[in-house]
Amino acid sequence: MEILISEIPEEGLHREGEFPASIFDLGPDDPIQPAGPVHYVADIFAFDDIVTLHGSLRGTFRLQCGVCLEYFDYEADYPKWATELDLEEGQTSFDLQDLVREDFLLELPTNPRCDELLEDRACPKAHLFQPDDDESPPDEGDRPNVWGALDDLKR
Repeated sequence: MEILISEIPEEGLHREGEFPASIFDLGPDDPIQPAGPVHYVADIFAFDDIVTLHGSLRGTFRLQCGVCLEYFDYEADYPKWATELDLEEGQTSFDLQDLVREDFLLELPTNPRCDELLEDRACPKAHLFQPDDDESPPDEGDRPNVWGALDDLKR
């Protein structure tokens, strides 16, 4: 959706709607898969060399758990979305769809865990990444003195 900067009034421009999941153009093996359209609400303001957007973003994604590698549904909801666009000299418009796509991808968890993002889910492989309660960190005296060789050097 192309927004002409000259058509943004001083009091701002309000836009809301949805973009299809196809805006993400991700491969079938990507650990992030959009599961439906993404909804946006944007109040757009133009200044001398910058455009600011405030609003909200919402969409459903299938994310791959970083532990068990199973996919799970995740409702991405960013009620306080804000972004800025630095305008290049002579720039007369920008694509709102590109900004929404980029900000969604930047806001999604980078290493999602299904048991941390879903309340009613226990990750089947979480035990592989849990420290044993029996193990306690070693005392300072138990560790080798890695700086000892330098202490022995004489000037």
